[in-house]
This record gives sequence, C-alpha cells and structure tokens, in this order.
Amino acid sequence: MTLKAFNYKAWDFKKIGRFITAIDSQPMFDGGVLINVLGRLQCDDDPPHSYMQTFVLKTLGDSFFVQHDIFRLCIHDVA
Repeated sequence: MTLKAFNYKAWDFKKIGRFITAIDSQPMFDGGVLINVLGRLQCDDDPPHSYMQTFVLKTLGDSFFVQHDIFRLCIHDVA
C-alpha cells in the first residue's frame, strides 16, 4: 500500500479516549530519558485497543524535545 492509496479522510473521529496503564522511564548516559507508555485508545464507540509508545526526551538548553518516537497500536485479529 502506498501513501497515495491510503484514504486519510476516513479518519473522522468525534471522540478519542486515552487511558494510560503504565509509564516506565530510564535515564540515559547523555542526560536524556527513555520513556515507555502502555495504555488503551478508544475512538468514538469502537472497542478500546491497546497501544504502546516509546520515545526519548533529550535536553535542549533548559527544556526537552522528543527524539525517536515509536507508536504501535496493538490490533489483534479475533477469529
């Protein structure tokens, strides 16, 4: 599937709920922080789906920025 073939207009959500189950963090040798978030995402009246997001917070002066962001929506086919 190419990006041209993907229909982004089909994403017409009215309500998005996010439920965070756990947040884990680990300091890095260069002053950054590795963060892992586990939770559930629910759009409109659909059943909630688990998700996992991992990213690195890096220092920039006296603030932070996000580096290396990975988001995975865990959708499992049920027979």
